[in-house]
Amino acid sequence: MLTVFVLLAMVFVAGFSAGIRNLAHFHIQWASDLLIEMQWSDSFLRKATMWLAFLGASQATYYRKHISIDVLTRIAPLKSRWMMHAASSIVAAFIAFALAVSFGAAVNINLHERPMEYEMLGDNGSQHVCDATDVQLRQLEDLEVPKLFCRMRAVLNAVGVPAETPGATFQIIVPFMFIVIGLRFLGIGIGAAIAVRQGGEALLRLDAEEHARLAAVHAAVAGDLTDAASHPPEPLGHETHDSAGKRDDAGQS
Repeated sequence: MLTVFVLLAMVFVAGFSAGIRNLAHFHIQWASDLLIEMQWSDSFLRKATMWLAFLGASQATYYRKHISIDVLTRIAPLKSRWMMHAASSIVAAFIAFALAVSFGAAVNINLHERPMEYEMLGDNGSQHVCDATDVQLRQLEDLEVPKLFCRMRAVLNAVGVPAETPGATFQIIVPFMFIVIGLRFLGIGIGAAIAVRQGGEALLRLDAEEHARLAAVHAAVAGDLTDAASHPPEPLGHETHDSAGKRDDAGQS
């Protein structure tokens, strides 16, 4: 659901920004002013593309559609195959957790950096524009406060996450999604390891569940195309043999 929302937001922002840019070429004043106000759109589209990439990677892990080298697992016996699944998934989980820590440290540095456009001089020294009081805002009439970001910043600060700029705030998804991906890999690996320990019956059950899950995913993706190919629409004005036969029988009776 979040992936669809981000994609729709990108389409709306890109389309609206392109329309305003075209109107500005005709020297329409309000369009030119609005185009200046929408300078954030390019940055938003770049960050949203990053969100789509990591949300898609997380979903690929959930549906087991991530890139993997499965040459050995295809030819290995049942127990060996799931032992390799367990080992590779647990190793992948630890790699994802390590990437989460690494990227988390980098994002944390960006979260603490405050550019000049978000900084002002207060009574006790330098402070963020979102922390400005009403008296300070009245004294500095030219100061523009990003109200939406300030609300988001207040929520993040309440949970202990510092946020000095909107761009750095969007980057939080990188370590977060690596944690989600790592947890999914860890769950896959632990489930496979438990089945290996329980024996052949548990492995057969897990193997059947895996095949059923893959079949459900493929059916969900290609279901509409399959139905359309197997049941083509009938031409208008023509009756099927069954319906024609029924009408003949009804007429004879």
